Amino acid sequence: MPVVSEVVIVGAGFGGLAAAKELAKSGERVTIVDRHNYHTFQPLLYQVATAGLNAADVAYAVRGIFQGQSNVSFRQAEVTGVDWVRSTLELDDGELPFDHLIVAAGATAAYFGIEGAAENGFPLYVLSDAITLRNHILSRFEAADADAALIDDGALCFVVVGGGPTGVEVAGALSELFVVLRKDFPDLDPSGARIVLVEMADTLLQPFSAASQRHARARLVDMGVDVRTNDAVMRVTPNRVELRSGTELDAHTLVWAAGVRANPLADALAVPTGRSGRIVVGADLRIDGHTNAFAIGDVAAITGADGQLLPMVAQVAIQSGRHAAREIAGARHRPFRYRDKGTMATIGRRAAVAELPLHVRLSGTPAWMA
Repeated sequence: MPVVSEVVIVGAGFGGLAAAKELAKSGERVTIVDRHNYHTFQPLLYQVATAGLNAADVAYAVRGIFQGQSNVSFRQAEVTGVDWVRSTLELDDGELPFDHLIVAAGATAAYFGIEGAAENGFPLYVLSDAITLRNHILSRFEAADADAALIDDGALCFVVVGGGPTGVEVAGALSELFVVLRKDFPDLDPSGARIVLVEMADTLLQPFSAASQRHARARLVDMGVDVRTNDAVMRVTPNRVELRSGTELDAHTLVWAAGVRANPLADALAVPTGRSGRIVVGADLRIDGHTNAFAIGDVAAITGADGQLLPMVAQVAIQSGRHAAREIAGARHRPFRYRDKGTMATIGRRAAVAELPLHVRLSGTPAWMA
């Protein structure tokens, strides 16, 4: 009989689940470890934050996903470290031995040392972030409705930092939410509510084509969003945002969509890390110096065919997760090859930009439906 190995996967995100599903078919014994007992569909967190979806719409119980898979189990725990000599994962509630380890711990918000950003900004990376932001947005409208003077103080000014897909999607969704809230708060002056999107580069959606960038900007402007490129946040207080241009915005809300870094767990594992704290891996995704351990997705510094680091997106996580699982099942030491299936950004209802393989570019309703 073939030897069955114990595989531990740290993280129940896109990459971790993809690896577990692939390994489930091989007969290996798999344990998924995560501090949350649910998987979050991160691309739709902005919809939860802007009241377009409920939390239950984007969160799925990990145990339920693998119901009926007798060789896959789940353990809710916090990873604190690893004993590489003993091949044992250290948890806040004990230990977990492994024959193979897959680190799929994801990423967290990166604030780049900007004063007050971490303390006063609202990130949007986990489910609790989205719920907190949604409640805060609604509370600002309630406060302004009770005391109109708060509008001049910035209660209804919402600053979104970062002009990538997340920032564009948040700004567009906020604009649509405002249409609904104006009906719920008829006594509020609608001109007092504003959305400011700040991007330090000269265009939005840097990975996209110039045509898609122009379309996204024009659509946001049509929706009432104040788009400010070539500018950056320098300081954040609870009621004010200071920009590099010298502009000071009275605002009670700053949504941080300006970048992420690898989960700090990478540091706790005592392995080599590179830019943005991402774990250094070889071509086959094995962690440098550890033949029985892999890092995948956002937490890993995975190099593409052009020699550049692959983006921290779901498709990279899914494909790298499957690759690591196949390496464990077959031990082939084959290099990982990423296949770009395209990318998109939703700007609003029936409005989006999408760029697909073979230079296919869509905008407006066709992109939204893609």
